[in-house]
Amino acid sequence: MVYAPLYIHSFRFLTSFHLRNAQDFIFANPDPRTLDTVSDKLKWYRFQNGLQQSDMAKIMEVDRKTYSRYEENVLDAYPLDKLEKAAVYYEIDITELLDKYNLFLYRGQGAQIKGLRKSLGLTQSELAKRLGVSIQKVKNWEREKVRVSRGTFEKLSQFFF
Repeated sequence: MVYAPLYIHSFRFLTSFHLRNAQDFIFANPDPRTLDTVSDKLKWYRFQNGLQQSDMAKIMEVDRKTYSRYEENVLDAYPLDKLEKAAVYYEIDITELLDKYNLFLYRGQGAQIKGLRKSLGLTQSELAKRLGVSIQKVKNWEREKVRVSRGTFEKLSQFFF
């Protein structure tokens, strides 16, 4: 008698509830460039590729709970090294995953703030006064020692962008 090895392959399928949510999200947002948040962009690409959060967590080298927080829109600034892993997997440029605030951080907040300030002929002191912050904070932003908060970025956007 000859025995052949038996191989059982298992497939992980999305439940009808999750599949329906994914389809609804993609249908409501056919183009990821129209999405405003990093969390929605991550969700869009994950749904588009038929992946679960646990799959993306492995790809981005974080635990599933951390990845889940990425999609819950509770973070202001996302770890760029983790987003880079997702971008590589999806074969897109990392900038396609970023919202305006994270794109500002990615492109170097210090140089941008300094450039905008100088183009308007403002001193650090004058910019600090306009934003209602200390001059030291402006200096630290320009030197990239301190990250600009999302709220301050929104104030900057009203003045400059």
